[in-house]
Amino acid sequence: MKNAILNLGIILSGFGFYSCEKVIEIPLNDADRKVVVEAVFKDEPGSNYVILSKTGSVYEESNFEKISGATVFITDGSGTNTYLGELPGEPGKYNHPTFAAAPNTNYSLTIYTATDTFTSASQTFYKPMIDSLTYIEQLGSFGFGTDTTYLVFFNFTDDETATNYYRVRAWVNGAADENLYVTNDELFNGQVYTQPLFATTVEKGDTVFIELLSIDKANYTYYSTLSSSDSGDPFSPTPSNPVSNMENGALGYFGMYTTDTMTIIMPQ
Repeated sequence: MKNAILNLGIILSGFGFYSCEKVIEIPLNDADRKVVVEAVFKDEPGSNYVILSKTGSVYEESNFEKISGATVFITDGSGTNTYLGELPGEPGKYNHPTFAAAPNTNYSLTIYTATDTFTSASQTFYKPMIDSLTYIEQLGSFGFGTDTTYLVFFNFTDDETATNYYRVRAWVNGAADENLYVTNDELFNGQVYTQPLFATTVEKGDTVFIELLSIDKANYTYYSTLSSSDSGDPFSPTPSNPVSNMENGALGYFGMYTTDTMTIIMPQ
């Protein structure tokens, strides 16, 4: 089944909201090879990684070359540099063991490879807070069939002092849900926002872990433009490339996020 990319602000009239530490494998519309960057930084110590790879032809299997030996660092608004090291046994993946993104801060990313320099910028905002997770029982899937499933809702209050963009991720029994949920606060600025994870299958006794991420506009645009792909999967070959915030011709994205998490267990 194809993964769903869901903009809840469009689909649910207010329907505005995706994963995993996989290598972004986005082939080009032509045969040129490009550097692909997946750079994720969160506000939990060590919760960060940068994955560097190269695209192949659109006709190749998505097993792309990793880029080792790069110099990778981030710079905060005060000019402090933090360097990431390449992880042993994981070519092309870089990490800092203690770095945590600070709220309301501008950051830049710099990558030096053997032949090129790539840069990007990302901004954090206030730390979001999940108010609660709730659910309703359904008989069958979307009301059809005889099996009991649950529709889980996330509820949070938007910060009215800024224009905000959000992403929601879900894990069911420890397995990451590949559906992508993104939204902005255009229709609910400063209000309590409640929406379901309507593409996520949840059954009796399941444990659902939810992560709410505050993201910047560039990351929102990146995730939203994934919906133009045929597969709806950022890690599969697609005929078009999402809008990147990387400079100097690289594909992919750089994101600094503040987050909150919550868990709910379904009844047996």
